[in-house]
Amino acid sequence: MSKAKPKPPAAVDSLSAFEKSLAGKLDQAVNDPDSLEGMHERQGNPVTLGPRIPEAADMAADMVAKAAAAGEKWLKKVLHPKKDPITAAKAAAGKYKNKMEEALRENRFEKGLDMVNEDEMYETITAGGAAPFTSGVQRRAKKVERVMGELRPLQDALAEELDKMPIDTEEQREAKMIAAKRGMQAIGKKRRGG
Repeated sequence: MSKAKPKPPAAVDSLSAFEKSLAGKLDQAVNDPDSLEGMHERQGNPVTLGPRIPEAADMAADMVAKAAAAGEKWLKKVLHPKKDPITAAKAAAGKYKNKMEEALRENRFEKGLDMVNEDEMYETITAGGAAPFTSGVQRRAKKVERVMGELRPLQDALAEELDKMPIDTEEQREAKMIAAKRGMQAIGKKRRGG
């Protein structure tokens, strides 16, 4: 249904007025999205204008089509970056830490989990099947081999130390299990430069 052409919005004269007005609009968008003017076709001159914000299905189809068409461009840019990615990532370490602390303070992880639609999640997994997982592991075969090569002497050192521990009593066996866990944690710390 086409609605009459809306009147121009009243001017907002300050940032605080904007924030207050926006808070009200966001509440309206959550509680009664159909009441927003931009969700409907509007009277134009001389044509009927579409909704100010396209339908969700149209936006999603457009986004998926553009992403699919941009695959080769993405690959080219990833293989020819404008900045060295590792150097740039290290330079952003302070920002990363600040943003991570902010995310933890605001419980964004839990809030994000609350937004997960499990039906969609499993639908996406099922649609891809095992192939993405399998090909992902296969593509990383060289990395896996390198990491295993780095881990092997560390694991051997841990095994030698664990072999020195007695296993006669229940307490000794339990202590050895705890030592194995702590040893693997020490290996992880060592690999991270600790």
